[in-house]
Amino acid sequence: MSKYINLKSTIVLVFVFVFSACMDDEGNYDYIDVNSVTIEGLPSNYEALQLGYFNIVPELSFSEDENEQGQYSYKWEAVKSKNVLNGDQVYELSNERDLLERVTLAPGEYDLYYTVKDLKTGLEVFKSFKLNVVTGFSEGWLLLSDTSTGPRLDMVSKVAGEFNPIYNVLDGSGLELSGTPKFVYTYPYLPNFYGIYVSTSGNGTVKLDPDTFEWKSTYNIAHEFVISQPENLEADAVMGSTGNWGYANVNGDLYHFYRPQRKYFGVKVNHINNDYFKASPIMCMELAYGYGMFYDDTNKRFVRNEQSSGKTTVMPNPASANMKFDYTTGKDLVFMVNNNFGNTWYGSVFAILNDPSDNKYYMAHFVSWSGQQKYYEEIVAPDFDQATSYAVSPNYGYLFYAVGGKVYQYDLYSKQTKPMVDLGSEQISLLKFEPFFNWFSADNTALSKKLVVCSYDPAGEEGSNGAMRLYYVPEINGQIELEQTYTGFGKIKSIAYRER
Repeated sequence: MSKYINLKSTIVLVFVFVFSACMDDEGNYDYIDVNSVTIEGLPSNYEALQLGYFNIVPELSFSEDENEQGQYSYKWEAVKSKNVLNGDQVYELSNERDLLERVTLAPGEYDLYYTVKDLKTGLEVFKSFKLNVVTGFSEGWLLLSDTSTGPRLDMVSKVAGEFNPIYNVLDGSGLELSGTPKFVYTYPYLPNFYGIYVSTSGNGTVKLDPDTFEWKSTYNIAHEFVISQPENLEADAVMGSTGNWGYANVNGDLYHFYRPQRKYFGVKVNHINNDYFKASPIMCMELAYGYGMFYDDTNKRFVRNEQSSGKTTVMPNPASANMKFDYTTGKDLVFMVNNNFGNTWYGSVFAILNDPSDNKYYMAHFVSWSGQQKYYEEIVAPDFDQATSYAVSPNYGYLFYAVGGKVYQYDLYSKQTKPMVDLGSEQISLLKFEPFFNWFSADNTALSKKLVVCSYDPAGEEGSNGAMRLYYVPEINGQIELEQTYTGFGKIKSIAYRER
């Protein structure tokens, strides 16, 4: 319990004690009726948009006089709980009967107290409820686009359960993007600092304030390295888990971050027995058993890194009876993702490989921690060699691929291909099923199963000719269904979801 609540409770207990003592005193006194107040009509939880306005109108009822004008005072206070040593931070919001003030509190969770005081008797009654202050940047999809004026970061922001686009969210942040857009990536880098990374060829890999999207050079990924790096250090890829560990790929070198051991980016881990290799920027994470999954471009093989030790090893081939392919494939890695297809809590890896000798494509499906191989077959699908983007359904394991303005669904086991989307003259720039770190959120779980299709109209005005669509994916190879469309973006190169 907070100190603020304890103080309120103490006042009530003192009043009860004094009242009880008076009951034992049988002297002659004049008694007056107390006009008690009842507070109703307050929510149990209230979400407010920063710089918007509160709209809270309580319902007050009185046991005696209903004319409260001039007889009562009011107080609205927000309490931010801190630790035992520092106590709670109390913010006075208003002394009006209704709370209609502008929301100037910083984003976060508070306890909101409403107190009504009888000026004649000095008696107070109060009620409290939870307050969550959010910004337009609190949660939602981040979209890094290419436009005629350079890279731009937009957002499909979630406020009060509704999604709406916000364009150029870095306007006024102190950061102007330049060069070629590379990627946007989010993960809970530290418990008190959510990582939002934006990477371009002109800026390098920078990080934003997770609540305001303001930028400081000290946020850049360069400052996550032990050894001094250029301020505009550009990573080819960043990957992390739930605030404990992560990886950065810089020019084919892998760096490992492990917070419990205070191990930040420093020593390279793209080697096996000091035999260094160039790592592909295509990588994925297996959370349950603590492995990062990588591809050795030098030796054309799958490798994995153990989170706590930072040791990298070649993927162990299973016994010959269960072996479907050699983890040293000799092929080029085209795509790789880890998802929980099959309802496995640890997840499994899907990887697309290309044999440069005959330009054939193969799908490998395996478990990174055990080495178990589940599937390996050639992909026999129309125009697959022309595909520009790929995604694998975490629900059904279907492979989706984009060719021009069309999306196809490929069933690995039946080897049947079905056209799912035809956007005509539009060109598809990205397909994705977004992974989420907060597994316990029903909203996140639902979103993780939606196929995201990003496209642009080459004939449209650059900077507003891009769109993001979300599709529901049914079972039994059913036709996917369009659920949401958001427009006004550029050519979307990368997306990520800012979680709460």
